[in-house]
Amino acid sequence: MKAIIENGLVIALVNGDVDCGVVIPIGNPVSTGWIYKDDTFSEPAAVTVSPDAAATAERQWRAAVLIESDWLVIRHRDELDAGVQTSLSSKQFAKLLAYRQALRDWPTASDAVDSASRPQPPKWLARLSQRVP
Repeated sequence: MKAIIENGLVIALVNGDVDCGVVIPIGNPVSTGWIYKDDTFSEPAAVTVSPDAAATAERQWRAAVLIESDWLVIRHRDELDAGVQTSLSSKQFAKLLAYRQALRDWPTASDAVDSASRPQPPKWLARLSQRVP
């Protein structure tokens, strides 16, 4: 197997009898994105994300999720104001509001910003989201 190198970076791997690229030593698990310098292949350095950048990304996720459910809150309140049958039960609406409040409260100052600790939506909301194209 050979690696196609561009600017010191493996951009492609090729098999067969080709007249291009750098031969990859047998047993070396080279893949695209690896670095080639001084006739040696090496893995790229691990990317570390600063805590501030991670917190910003999680806040952006939270804002997007709140926006995604705004229409449910608006529709429910419009239906109540119009005096018509609501699409959500009062129990579903209460769970939706509790979920949205949990999103606003997350992350707390004591939480490490971690996507695994994100508030979970009510099951019915998750099912509804899967049906929307």
